Amino acid sequence: MKVFFFALALLISTIAWSQKSNDQYSLEAAYGFGASPDPGISDFGHYEFAFRYMIDEYWGIKFDFGSDRFRTGNDTEPGSDYKRYSVQGVYNLGRALNLTNRSVKTFNFLAHGGLGISTLNSPAIKGTDKIGNIIIGITPQFHLSDSFALMADTSLALNFAQQNHFGGVRPPGNKSSDEITGKLFTFSLGITYYFGRNKSNADWR
Repeated sequence: MKVFFFALALLISTIAWSQKSNDQYSLEAAYGFGASPDPGISDFGHYEFAFRYMIDEYWGIKFDFGSDRFRTGNDTEPGSDYKRYSVQGVYNLGRALNLTNRSVKTFNFLAHGGLGISTLNSPAIKGTDKIGNIIIGITPQFHLSDSFALMADTSLALNFAQQNHFGGVRPPGNKSSDEITGKLFTFSLGITYYFGRNKSNADWR
């Protein structure tokens, strides 16, 4: 996790000195819904924050943090707290489809995907479940101004080396060393804030 934050600080410091004409920076914040099919648990306890840098009008990179809180009200499945940190590539799908021109620069779509690390904690299980993950998703956007856009995001995270369910229990028959592939779907609504010299140029212009 320390390596992740070091890489984030290094990238931000490098970008801060960049003078490319397409530079665009943005911050994203969203809140919503998280669900996992195994063991069939969901909750409105998802939120996420991201820093995004668009290298050009099509491609970018973002660092994001996501958190989910699952509670069941059941003593046998008390729930869990899940946190993820990821580095993702971003592709301006709407621009590739000429969507911004067709919608008079009102609607757009971004596709994203990458790798991350996660932690899963439960009051019923000692220790922390340390997990690697792959995340993919799509982000519809609604233009408000050069500085702001509304966003919705739908993502799927596949967790590797996960040992416990999101319900806060170990799968029946699994030992502490057994691993599962956890699946987490999230849907969130939020806002994007553009800043820097060119603001929303790469997304919308």
